[in-house]
Amino acid sequence: MRKILTIVSLLSLISFNANALDRSSLSITAGIAANTAVYGASAKETNRAEDNTIKTVKSESGAFQESHSSYLVELNVGEFISLGYEHTPDAITTPEADRTNNQNGSTTVKVDFNDLNIAYLKLNIPGGLYVKAGVLETDLDIKESMASGSTYQNVSTEGTIMGLGYAKALGDSRFAVRVEGSYLDLDDVTTSNGVSTTGGTVANGGRNQIDASNLEGLNAKVALTFTLGGQ
Repeated sequence: MRKILTIVSLLSLISFNANALDRSSLSITAGIAANTAVYGASAKETNRAEDNTIKTVKSESGAFQESHSSYLVELNVGEFISLGYEHTPDAITTPEADRTNNQNGSTTVKVDFNDLNIAYLKLNIPGGLYVKAGVLETDLDIKESMASGSTYQNVSTEGTIMGLGYAKALGDSRFAVRVEGSYLDLDDVTTSNGVSTTGGTVANGGRNQIDASNLEGLNAKVALTFTLGGQ
């Protein structure tokens, strides 16, 4: 959240300085987009007994494909610079992982990535091409079913995004179509079942911890936009 607020505050100072900009050079673009992405990550799950000794350590890497919609709004400063914000209302859901062993019973886990928000700077190149870079944040809602009855704590993470796209106006109208590809890189995440290393009991089954790394994605976007204002 701090990254998003910092970017928005900086863009506000740049964009609304009346001494630096002519209002006729400003316009607003809003749009709706359909996205298809491939996401990947590596994770290590460490299960401890009630005396804090390690029972099992399991490491896995995987990838999954998911589609979602998003909404965007941009402040265009002249012809070449756009300052944007994009929100994904849909949950991006991983496949459910199911594991059973004699020590821990049956465990199923899946993760919803909720409220993916992106703040970005977009540089428009004559001819319709553009490049963009920005920061993002998302909330991880971890949905699990463990034999001990414990639950993993939900967490949030931040990251960066870089993209390349092409925009084409629809005739003489203010509507345009975009196609875009982008790369997302998220910070590492650690979560646990809420049991401390010294708080394990027979009832709670000891501490379980998941460390996730290499969270990244490739996203393809098709968007319809409308621009208001400007010359």
